[in-house]
Amino acid sequence: MQRFTKKRAGGLTMLIDWLSLKISLEYFDVEQVRHWQAQQDKIVKISRDGVHIWETCAWDSVRSDSHQLAFQITANHIRIQGSPARIIGDGDNVFSAGAAAALDLVGCQSLMVRFIAQHTGVDLPVNPKLWDVTRVDVTENLFLGSLAAVRQALSILRDCEGGRYRVSQQAGDSVYWSHRSRLRSGKAYAKGAELIHKMKQASTQKLTPLAREYSLYEIQMASGLLRLELKLGAQYWRERSSQKWHLTQPDDLKHEWESYFSRMIGGAEIMHDQDIYSRLLKVVDIDDKGKPRESQAKAAFSLWCLIKSEGWEKSKAITTKTTWYRNIKHLRNAGLSDADISKGNIVQLRQKVLQAVPVTSWEQLHNVYQLAA
Repeated sequence: MQRFTKKRAGGLTMLIDWLSLKISLEYFDVEQVRHWQAQQDKIVKISRDGVHIWETCAWDSVRSDSHQLAFQITANHIRIQGSPARIIGDGDNVFSAGAAAALDLVGCQSLMVRFIAQHTGVDLPVNPKLWDVTRVDVTENLFLGSLAAVRQALSILRDCEGGRYRVSQQAGDSVYWSHRSRLRSGKAYAKGAELIHKMKQASTQKLTPLAREYSLYEIQMASGLLRLELKLGAQYWRERSSQKWHLTQPDDLKHEWESYFSRMIGGAEIMHDQDIYSRLLKVVDIDDKGKPRESQAKAAFSLWCLIKSEGWEKSKAITTKTTWYRNIKHLRNAGLSDADISKGNIVQLRQKVLQAVPVTSWEQLHNVYQLAA
């Protein structure tokens, strides 16, 4: 089945939107570490009866003009986190540039370490082999043409079920999946709406300003961007990654992103009900005569019809677990996405994504925005 990101014109328009790093204090002089820790603000927990339970250094926002990362010294590690895009070029984290736009993990790590060292005076080694990665966010911007189209896509995604895709949180123009997971989690949101929200927060609550100011026209163009974000957490890098983080290539990150989101949205084909049974015959098991097992195709198609009439939850409740997962597997193999199955209908989200124009800069966004207007 052709996945929705395959062979799209211009390729994937992804970037590394967040990176969390840590390095053991064993690589530093003890007295120097104590000096650094003494300079940091502290967070202290005290029990109701006044007993000191624990104390740790607070995260410190490290800024140069409007560029920003965060830095912390714990009992065992020095930690750095933030968006590498904010310290590259003018700090644009919509499209970014350099290492962030190239999905270059080591390049982002090197830039972040050097930035923190330069602005704190803490002598940090750049060697990536000494650092551990605990979080990487990989995102892609999809231009759907308008905020209305983005919100329609988000409405479909809110109803998407299927194991790892169970919605765990909703907030405004955002949908989260498994947001507390330390392995993988997903997020879909309207990028233009997020820019407006952050700019309002920065101006009214005197919070840290955005690294880059966005014009009203840029925000208007960004209102047509749907952002799909995959977070690879500490458990992924500790247990699931097939290699050390510093050996991870851009294609590895693209594969993880596509693996997470493509099953949700589905393949390139826009099917109709009459196509589903014939497609099921091509994916079910083969009997001893080399023919497809029609009974399996009929069972899977019956489940599809049941979901269409009774809905996902009720259909799952009245179907045995083994039968449910066997038939769901056949429906997925036939080309139905989790969004299709959840809705009991062939949703148009995949078509919107396939028609989405990949853009890598504000100039390109301007061009496609003018065409869509």
